[in-house]
Amino acid sequence: MGLLPGRDGEELRARFRAQGRADLEEGRQREARRARGMHVTFAGLVVVVCLGLTVVRLGAGDSAGVWVASYAVGAVLGGLGFLLARRGRTRWALLAICVAVAVASLGDGPAFR
Repeated sequence: MGLLPGRDGEELRARFRAQGRADLEEGRQREARRARGMHVTFAGLVVVVCLGLTVVRLGAGDSAGVWVASYAVGAVLGGLGFLLARRGRTRWALLAICVAVAVASLGDGPAFR
């Protein structure tokens, strides 16, 4: 005869095992919200930087060229990353953000100055 005889012991064990799962699920949800927020922030920053660089370079008197298209594609992909992150598709959002940064950085290359 143990300390927890019969059905009461089994119920107590089941409640004890289920107790950790609720905390684990809350932690996962909190982590997912944090990842979405981080990706939304990065994507928004990419869009703002692309648009800002376009305004600065046009204001400095640079002639419009391929670099404008490069920044525009970067801004569009950054916006796509923003939307994907808001919907919870953080892996796809990260991919869109990375491609946006890579494409926009081509506009700063020496070939487009």
